[in-house]
Amino acid sequence: MDALAALDARALGWVLSLPHPGWLDRLMVGVSAFGQQAAIWLTVGAILAAWGRLPWKAYWQVVLSIVLATLVVDAALKPMVGRQRPSRANPELTALVLTEPPTTASFPSGHAATAVAGAYALAGFLPRARQAFWLLALLIAASRVYLGLHYPLDVVAGALVGAGCAALSVGGTVWYSRDPAARVPQGPR
Repeated sequence: MDALAALDARALGWVLSLPHPGWLDRLMVGVSAFGQQAAIWLTVGAILAAWGRLPWKAYWQVVLSIVLATLVVDAALKPMVGRQRPSRANPELTALVLTEPPTTASFPSGHAATAVAGAYALAGFLPRARQAFWLLALLIAASRVYLGLHYPLDVVAGALVGAGCAALSVGGTVWYSRDPAARVPQGPR
């Protein structure tokens, strides 16, 4: 396990040693902020539901996916694993953000978990927009490593948690309704 942690720290060190132009720093800070508390996914889903592009029952499945991912990450895995943030564990790995790094545990990444959960759920209901959803999720997850706030494996683990929670929550239909007419259609929109 120590060898894996050392490899993970080296991978982060390599990412942080790459050129970081100012425009990309600003982009990544902004993208990371979009991922805070899964606000972007909840907002986009609510707007799409209000415009009639997404059924409200589907929106609640998106919300359930994100809430489940947040609970698994923040209430179970982070306290259980307790991995320190990169800048706290390795002072030579300085985070590139202008604010103080979070004090919560690093593993797994909550941003990555909620980004993948949101993208997975929304892409399933709106397949024509799936590329945009997945691109945004990828940017949010990558921003956490780029900014030095998470190790790469934190982000990978968070993404896996998010995908699993969304798959459980969405599951291809509205699983909490016995009425077949209440189920969310899965065809292209």
